[in-house]
Amino acid sequence: MTGYEQRREQVLDGCAHVFAEKGYDSASIRDIAKAVKMSSGGLYHYCINKQDLLFQVCERAFRSLTARLDEALSSVHEPKERLYTVFATHLAYFLERPHELITLTENLSSLEPPGSGKIRTLQRRYYEVVSGVLKSFPEITEESLRVATMTLFGSINWVHTWYRRDVDGDAENLARVMTDLFLHGLAPSYQYVPPSEQETGPN
Repeated sequence: MTGYEQRREQVLDGCAHVFAEKGYDSASIRDIAKAVKMSSGGLYHYCINKQDLLFQVCERAFRSLTARLDEALSSVHEPKERLYTVFATHLAYFLERPHELITLTENLSSLEPPGSGKIRTLQRRYYEVVSGVLKSFPEITEESLRVATMTLFGSINWVHTWYRRDVDGDAENLARVMTDLFLHGLAPSYQYVPPSEQETGPN
């Protein structure tokens, strides 16, 4: 990695912190420059504008995370282990980089075209990898696959709002708990029946 590339990584790290703490709309180029100990003018050696910085942070996160998951899954073949690998990889990445997770979950909607379209393509690629893991379970039908995939993402994308290492353990421990809950639920022998479908006794 060249000196320019190393500095760019530092700039994107600083951007993620500022966007996570202030929000994209409230953050300024001056805020970011101050966070990375650089002049506002110097910052433009690494971006076109603030919108470009948000795009670069999001692009780096999705590309890095997808590459990690692809590599981790390449040597795992049993469906339950692959599911655990999804949880463990995602959690490990974002527990190391909580500000990136906050930027993605809370500021991604601020991206404008054409950057927003490019990020949607990367999102879709990551979604397809995770969905493909879930699709290998015979219990998951085509009809329930989307709900299952989005439920999984819902459980891990907001972990920064409640995670406590002293209570919840490291990423591996958290991944084991989440995998078990996802596979078996809270009451595995119980099947919910809506009231409208429940049989009623004689009046």
